Amino acid sequence: MHEMGLAQNILDIVVKTAEQNNVDKVVRINVRAGQLRGIVPEQLQFCFGFVARESSVVDGAELVIETLPIKGKCKSCSHEFSVEEYRFVCPECEHEDIDVLQGMELMVSNIEAV
Repeated sequence: MHEMGLAQNILDIVVKTAEQNNVDKVVRINVRAGQLRGIVPEQLQFCFGFVARESSVVDGAELVIETLPIKGKCKSCSHEFSVEEYRFVCPECEHEDIDVLQGMELMVSNIEAV
């Protein structure tokens, strides 16, 4: 379950950011995760709730996960498209050499505090 490691990394980022900004209590963390990361949102939220107990500043905060779809660009014809059903084939020219433009991200996009 790689979600536990991800949850710990998110906690570390949030705690460090809270300390740098003199935050007493974090109430919500927004995370953007690309579909290719294979994250199960419910598992990550559960794991985060578990590790967040380590920090009184973050304990009880809501973790909101936005899953970003996969987008690709054909190296042959430069067509940009949404990758459906993990089919990495250009819908314009059927070329299979694709650059992934979106789908591998994992970032804390916003931290809400009181």
